[in-house]
Amino acid sequence: TKDALIGSEIKIEGGNLNKVKEKGSPEGTQIDVHNLFYNTPVRRKFLKSTQTEMAHISEMVTRFALAYPNIHFNVTHNGKKTLNFPTAKDFKERITTIFGNEIGKNLITINLKEPDIAIYGYILPPTHNRPNTKMQFIFLNGRYIRDNIISHAINSAYQNLLMSRRSPIVFLNLQINSSDVDVNVHPTKIEVRFKNTGLIHDQLYSAIHSALMQTEFHSPLQFTGRHNYTGIETSPVTVTGRSVPDGNAGIPQKQGEGVSLNEKKETVMKSMSDFFSRSLDKEAPCRKDEHKQTHLPSSENEGLFKRESRLTSCIQVHNSYIVEETADGLNIIDQHALHEIILYHEIWERIKSSKLAIQKLLIPELIELTPRDFVTIMSLRNEFCTLGLEIEEFGKSTTAIRTHPQILKNLDFHGLIQSVLEEIDSDEIKGETDNILRKIAKIMACKGAVKAGQRLTSQEIQSLLERRKNDIVTDFCPHGRPTTLEFKMSELEKQFKRT
Repeated sequence: TKDALIGSEIKIEGGNLNKVKEKGSPEGTQIDVHNLFYNTPVRRKFLKSTQTEMAHISEMVTRFALAYPNIHFNVTHNGKKTLNFPTAKDFKERITTIFGNEIGKNLITINLKEPDIAIYGYILPPTHNRPNTKMQFIFLNGRYIRDNIISHAINSAYQNLLMSRRSPIVFLNLQINSSDVDVNVHPTKIEVRFKNTGLIHDQLYSAIHSALMQTEFHSPLQFTGRHNYTGIETSPVTVTGRSVPDGNAGIPQKQGEGVSLNEKKETVMKSMSDFFSRSLDKEAPCRKDEHKQTHLPSSENEGLFKRESRLTSCIQVHNSYIVEETADGLNIIDQHALHEIILYHEIWERIKSSKLAIQKLLIPELIELTPRDFVTIMSLRNEFCTLGLEIEEFGKSTTAIRTHPQILKNLDFHGLIQSVLEEIDSDEIKGETDNILRKIAKIMACKGAVKAGQRLTSQEIQSLLERRKNDIVTDFCPHGRPTTLEFKMSELEKQFKRT
């Protein structure tokens, strides 16, 4: 202790107190645990992979560090310091230390004091969110807890401010009289039962909702990288050989998940007559370079319009869809979905043929992560390297991306890492490498593809369409959404009452 002249060493083996002796030591307490499962070998067999167990340890230490910012926490693994949280002056500083400046500078203060409850801590604006509740840290009288009533109050306060299936980020401390809460509901004391659940719910909802209403927040601008790149490649990429065996593994071959093409076509067909009628009523906008006089052909020149010699006509609609004229109708193409599946096949083909060209970044992309997420990403370093992404440790819980595949010139690195963390559970890492590579490749294709709402030049549209190959399936994107809706002339003529 602070005032003691000498410390004490206590040795316990198998639950039995063996030795207590005086020993010189620095201020504080140090606990060493050895051979944890020496008398329970069965439990050792049920341990997960080293990466998974380290992720659990990191998460546990993070919770303690948040609950007690006045204590210095260190974690060492195989002789290497993996976590280091120095003593912080307050809760906010500890949050910033663990989760980085992007979280720290956007914290919104919560401070409520009532006779029966006190709530203090921080929340994030709805522009900062996650696909799950892993970034919701609730502490009751200094102990980390999970509770459905509290979760409902938090979600209700953010109602209509978040997209569906997104969760807010919160760091909250609750102080309640111990007689008003039962902490013995769960063996680990993570779950609790409140005496007055309605009071807890209403006070927490009121505190968060009031703070959000008093805060002005805007959706941050999303920059997809430091590259001077405005669209897809302006010339088709030639890949030698056909698609690799099982190149379509995991991609729906007939119908996307939860998508009915017939229903979608019916919806589109119902509005096509009205759409084209409105388009004919007013002059169609065109670009300056398209203001050229057009000469309609005479009957003697009808040979110019034979199907085999005509150029395919394409237009972009709402900067998201491409309408393509075909020999017997038209296609409506989702530009993002089509580019995504093309990129996925190109990435996979080049990996299998060892022809994936890599490009170094002039300035490494630095990404701050939570301690648990950092462990997960670093455990996937070999898989990322195979896919052309060189990822290195760069300080505490920060990664540096130094290379990327040349074919993904518009890759959103932050979005890629976040999606990998969302879609690949730490328990999967010890699984088959091939499956993990496919998952990451699909995410890379998604984050590197053109986006809905992105304007494409006529050359870029033509390049995208030319990159479709007959030997790979491009009817559905890697997530199972359709890339193309086909409409026959017979369907159009039926809608326009020509048949």
